[in-house]
Amino acid sequence: MDLLFNTKDIAAFTRMGPRQILKQFINASYAIIGTYMLWKFISLLLNNDSPIVVVLSESMSPGFERGDILWLRPKVFEVGDMTVFQVYKNTIPIVHRCIKKFGNKTLTKGDNNRVDDVGLYRPNQYYLEPEDIKSCVIAYIPYFGMMTIWVNTIPAIRFIVLGIIGLSVFFTRQ
Repeated sequence: MDLLFNTKDIAAFTRMGPRQILKQFINASYAIIGTYMLWKFISLLLNNDSPIVVVLSESMSPGFERGDILWLRPKVFEVGDMTVFQVYKNTIPIVHRCIKKFGNKTLTKGDNNRVDDVGLYRPNQYYLEPEDIKSCVIAYIPYFGMMTIWVNTIPAIRFIVLGIIGLSVFFTRQ
């Protein structure tokens, strides 16, 4: 317990009055709102509602590994570019390479996959429509998204991480 909070911090918390607790709550709110505003700024800067995704599988290996964070931006893409597509609404976006273009339609394939992505498309759909393509990859940060994978894979980690962050913000005196 001393690694997170020492007895001095806990004693200071127990001596806090209602005004000090309210002030700590407001400071914690600033941290949350600031993070949200940073996300919206990045979204605006990259002209994308979802400017960052985490690679969840090895389908793009060796170019991208599981846990890499990808920065996305809508742009005109060519054969060879990595596109982000979403065939069904409210599903996880898929990042694969454009291997063929047929006018405004696109065929994709994961670099580590043996066959193209027709099996991932809607029934009787052989190419992606322009509305299926969300954006293109413009940059990446290797393995920086592993925490996201762990948090979504093991629900207990989510509560532990959120609890530690929340308590550390709350116990920080200003």
